[in-house]
Amino acid sequence: MIPDLMPQVKTANLLIHFLQGTPEQISPYPFVPYPNRQNPDAEIYGMEREVPEAQGVPSRTIADFYKALRDCPDIRVHSVAIMRHGKMITESSFQPYSSGCPHMMFSLSKSVVGMAVGLAIKENLFSVDDKLVDLFPEIRPPFRSARFNNITVRHLLTMTSGVKYNEVFSITDKDWVKGFLSSDCLFEPGTAFYYNSMNSYILSALICKKSGMSLVDFLMPRLFSPLGIPKPRWETCPMGIEKGGWGLYLRSVDMLKLGQLYLQHGAWKKGNKKIQVIPEQWVIDSTSNWIPFQEGNRSTGYGYQIRRFPAKDAYQFNGVFGQYVVVLPARDMVIAITSGSGQLFHDSSLEIIEKFFGDQAEPLAEMPLPNDVMAVKKLLDVIDHLYAEPNHPKQASSQEEPPQKGLSRLFHALKSSPEPKHVPSIPPLAKTIPEGDFLLEDRFASLMPLILRSVTNNFPSSPKAVRFAFEPDLCRCTFLCGESEITIDAGLQTSAIRSWIQLGGEDYFIGSSAELTTDEEDRTVLKLYIHFLQTPCTRLMKFIFYKGGHKVFLRMDELPSVKTATEMLFGLVDSGSGSLKEITMEAISKNRLRQRAKEIMRPRVKGTLISDELKKSSKKNEVEG
Repeated sequence: MIPDLMPQVKTANLLIHFLQGTPEQISPYPFVPYPNRQNPDAEIYGMEREVPEAQGVPSRTIADFYKALRDCPDIRVHSVAIMRHGKMITESSFQPYSSGCPHMMFSLSKSVVGMAVGLAIKENLFSVDDKLVDLFPEIRPPFRSARFNNITVRHLLTMTSGVKYNEVFSITDKDWVKGFLSSDCLFEPGTAFYYNSMNSYILSALICKKSGMSLVDFLMPRLFSPLGIPKPRWETCPMGIEKGGWGLYLRSVDMLKLGQLYLQHGAWKKGNKKIQVIPEQWVIDSTSNWIPFQEGNRSTGYGYQIRRFPAKDAYQFNGVFGQYVVVLPARDMVIAITSGSGQLFHDSSLEIIEKFFGDQAEPLAEMPLPNDVMAVKKLLDVIDHLYAEPNHPKQASSQEEPPQKGLSRLFHALKSSPEPKHVPSIPPLAKTIPEGDFLLEDRFASLMPLILRSVTNNFPSSPKAVRFAFEPDLCRCTFLCGESEITIDAGLQTSAIRSWIQLGGEDYFIGSSAELTTDEEDRTVLKLYIHFLQTPCTRLMKFIFYKGGHKVFLRMDELPSVKTATEMLFGLVDSGSGSLKEITMEAISKNRLRQRAKEIMRPRVKGTLISDELKKSSKKNEVEG
């Protein structure tokens, strides 16, 4: 249709520029760094904490649950928090992540938008049956289909608007509201399910317009403050409106509180009194009027920005790459998880939750269980050995901020005697890596994972050079990116070290570890893992040294994999018809960019020790002289 022709052309252009390695030409608006650091905050702000047995849950069940998450090869869990009967019975993180660290939410942000809509309707700012064209009368495109005129707030909430203008266009356009209201529908609104994050964005824009304030400012006195949730970051569009469908940052304990609020039908205990934060009827409507849809080979349902969960009366707040809040009314339980999973909207952690706490799981007691010191001790031991790193460290290293220990903060006296003292050392292989700068080829490579660059529109400079230094239990990697030097201290053959780095003007909290080994040709190999601790993403870097250590070959990868993200991207580009995907793939083929796609997704970079090049250049000049 005519309204969607220009966005489709822009999107095809986007992918071609992306594959050509010219990211600065992708977006019409510049990246704006977030001005403040999101420092870890372990304070639970009024949440009550108890041992699992006190709320009828055996500690051995929680320990087995953690082990199942840890041992599943398909997922990379970052943090877990569980409530039962209104009390938090566990809150732990997988090293090097910290449960006190605000974590990037993707579509889980939508559930908070749904809460905001309920609050706005309570204050008579609009209703679920109001038509979108009447709420934004100032936007009048030259052509608008009759079916677009029928879109209501309810259609946006339930993903049944059918509007073609989706997430991909948010990268190519500056005014998302105008783009959305100038688009067309795939079908008559309300007759089918079509997942589109821009529905949630329009709801965010609507609340901002009608309330006269930002979405975060609107929610602070109405939702966040009553629950004891510190003012969160929520990424905004180029026009300054919260993205709605993604971009919110929450800690696992904050996620837990939001789930508990819905479990209690919108009520919350504040001090000695109970307050109704969200109207009870809104919670009921949000979690009962399911729109059926198919997700892979699973049949499920979608409410008001909320998904069903396969257990009695259960539902979930769900985000791509593994952010979940699962509410289990039959168990009086809420489970919050953050991850870096590559399984998109439904991963194995949901199946593990269903196995341990679903309808067919072992019954839980309604009364407190007897104290079980040995079970608690076993649980603490499991918590102390939870790792999200691909290379599980065998020994602990000293850090400025120790990893979150969850229950061990309460029951440290139950811990076993300390392990033998570790003596820091430098592996002999470190001597095979020469001092000095390695000049790197110019490639579409970055310290920042490609997925993270794409969703934030931040495309910082690629490394031009790198040098290495070693101290006991530490590998120091210094990268020259543009005109700036970025130094990363990584735990060597041990646990990750947390630090801050700046990329594209924004601060990122990272956890870094390194491993020295050799390959099948007996070449020295340095593996560097950079976990972006507030996101699902990890950068993997493998340096292979050859020619006596004077040359280096760098292989880069990331978790979740770019292949997974690409499949998701094309799912968005598809717009329900498949035509744009075909057009784009044809353009890629004509431009001979298939090989380029591989280079960008998994960059390969060669480097040379600069001192060698300077010596050669000096000798050449002497001969010519």
